[in-house]
Amino acid sequence: MRAVVGTGGDGAGVCRRERQQQLEAILEREQTRGNPTPATERAIDALLAPLYYRAVFTDQVPTPEWARTLVSHLLPD
Repeated sequence: MRAVVGTGGDGAGVCRRERQQQLEAILEREQTRGNPTPATERAIDALLAPLYYRAVFTDQVPTPEWARTLVSHLLPD
């Protein structure tokens, strides 16, 4: 991830679009199941942005518990 962002160009944009498409597919499946879903941009801000931040700017390894916390903030009970 650091290498892709560091090279500039369209590499980072392609990576982001691929992740956005994957997230949109997840949200669409949940909508099909009748579950409420956030807007795509909201999910990107709540899920992808922290993941990318950790990958690029820190040495912290994302844990399953940390990921669950992100989701719980996005989809509160």
